[in-house]
Amino acid sequence: MKRDKTIDTLRGLAMLAMIVIHASSYYLKDKIAFLIWDNLQWVVPVFLFCSLYLFYERTKQFVGFDWLAYFKKRLTRLLIPYYYFLLVYFPLLFFFERKKFNFNYFLANVFLYKGVDLNWLVLLFIYLMILMPIVLLIKKNKILFYGLFILSFLSSIYFIFKPLNYRAVMWLPWTFYIYFTTFFLKNKTKTKILLLTGLLSLIIFAVLRIVENNVGHNLTQYGNKYPPTLYHLSFGIFWIIVLYWLSQKNIFSFMKLDKFLHFLSVNSYTLFFIHLGVILMIGWLHFLPSIWPLFFLEIMGVSLIIQVGLNKLFK
Repeated sequence: MKRDKTIDTLRGLAMLAMIVIHASSYYLKDKIAFLIWDNLQWVVPVFLFCSLYLFYERTKQFVGFDWLAYFKKRLTRLLIPYYYFLLVYFPLLFFFERKKFNFNYFLANVFLYKGVDLNWLVLLFIYLMILMPIVLLIKKNKILFYGLFILSFLSSIYFIFKPLNYRAVMWLPWTFYIYFTTFFLKNKTKTKILLLTGLLSLIIFAVLRIVENNVGHNLTQYGNKYPPTLYHLSFGIFWIIVLYWLSQKNIFSFMKLDKFLHFLSVNSYTLFFIHLGVILMIGWLHFLPSIWPLFFLEIMGVSLIIQVGLNKLFK
């Protein structure tokens, strides 16, 4: 199937921004690093949008579709790279942080209910793997379809005031993006509607920032992501629309940046685990530089070398 250049650009941008976020997160006392870290938190919304977009764009192909084969294939593609990562991670953890290595921690990582940072993202995509077809199947039942939408929307407001265990409940507010993506697909050629949607999401974000400030809630995007509140979701929707529009205008083709973003997109899932492993190794070996841009270049350079090497090996 032919790749969607715009979606590849968005996913590549998200992968690039993710590495910047994780590099800058070690230097949050630096005001510039903090601003970059907070304002690039559209990464997960963009990643989710890309997957949802590609799924719902081809709904006509789902007539007589073998859903069991789909779930098997999707689950394999999500878990196998993650378990390969764990095969490398556990021996290194035993060597560098033996106190942390125990049977409970092993089970938490394998079954995704705790463990290494960022494995929650794997769990989220497993949730979505189940939710995407469900929403598609209940579309004809207006009560179920719009009932789930309302429940998702209300949960994103409720979690502003009373956050719960995010791994257990995060699927519900993130479901809001399924409805946004289907709306986006219906109107992707209608520039005015998308611009108004982007403006509305920005207004909602601004209003909720005032509300959260008054109730003493954490105003960072990170503080609104576990589980996601409407504050974070509206922030993500605004940036999805802006970045999609910029990609459509070929802004990212400057100096062949789109070629680099395409590489990041194609290899995004393996790069996700590779760069995580590189960050852990740099920390264990105490190779952390004094400023975050050098840390970013360190992570990016080593990760790209490993990814290119793996590509050649498996080719």
